[in-house]
Amino acid sequence: MPEYTLYVDVWLLRLGCNFIFEYLLLWATATITRTPTKPSRLILGSLVGTIHYLLYLLASLGLIPLYGLLRFLPIVVLVSLAMIFVTFFPVTWKRLLSVAGHFYGIGFAAAGVGMASAYLFGGPTSPQFTLGTVISILAILLIAELGWGVVHETMVNRVYRVPIEILCDGIQIHTTALVDTGNHLKDPLNRQSVIIVDQSALSTLLPPELTQIIVNLGEGELTAIDQLTTIKTWQTRLRLIPFSSIGKNNGLLIGFRPDEVTIGGNPVPGHVQPTIAVHPYNLDPDGEYMALVPPLLVESTLAAEGGQSHAKATSADI
Repeated sequence: MPEYTLYVDVWLLRLGCNFIFEYLLLWATATITRTPTKPSRLILGSLVGTIHYLLYLLASLGLIPLYGLLRFLPIVVLVSLAMIFVTFFPVTWKRLLSVAGHFYGIGFAAAGVGMASAYLFGGPTSPQFTLGTVISILAILLIAELGWGVVHETMVNRVYRVPIEILCDGIQIHTTALVDTGNHLKDPLNRQSVIIVDQSALSTLLPPELTQIIVNLGEGELTAIDQLTTIKTWQTRLRLIPFSSIGKNNGLLIGFRPDEVTIGGNPVPGHVQPTIAVHPYNLDPDGEYMALVPPLLVESTLAAEGGQSHAKATSADI
């Protein structure tokens, strides 16, 4: 029986690289196809592929049987499908086909680059598989960025999208806002910044009669403005926000003054009183954000939070 010398650090490195490869492959697939998942599901899916790779390595050295079965193409396909299932279940058949197509397409391209690199840098008798896996990982990121801008989109999502909370009459609304550099709207009464929010996100907050007025105004019925006087409970809150956009000049949005607004977990300072303008339609067809917040308002909130943190630190030092 042949003897083998196993270097634990080398094996751990290979397994670690394989896990990262599987994770990024599933992550890129999820982002490109816009299929919802969680980091924990990505980890579980990656572990399925990594465990199969570990068993394959052990079998290739004769430490366990079934070497031929583990490298059998149908088994490899079943393992990859199990990874997809663990990561994205439940999904429709149509979405599953899209996910699988992108998964295999990106995987084959990246693995091909990695395999070629392993033999190129290691030679035909001693390929550098660890280096090849690292290059495969880089290939996934490159393919995703060149083809779909996944890396850039992820950075934009984290930098330019913030959670916001709107409190009014004891009702709190949680949603996600896009930091929109093109939002320069001002409340004509107090010249404060305006946050534009989907009507659907505010459905539990708005009075029913106001909801219908907003719908009618969105359909071009300007006479609906006259009905605002019938909403007695919100008379002191309501605003009319004029706006202009592509294809529509001199438009009007109905707005209201909230009790409190929180951006990114930080309350908007008291001297800033943003107005909420209600948009009758979806701002984003994919539903990834339901509000538009001006950068100046975000900066004011962060500046106020920084000032409070500095004040707390100064007090602690005294």
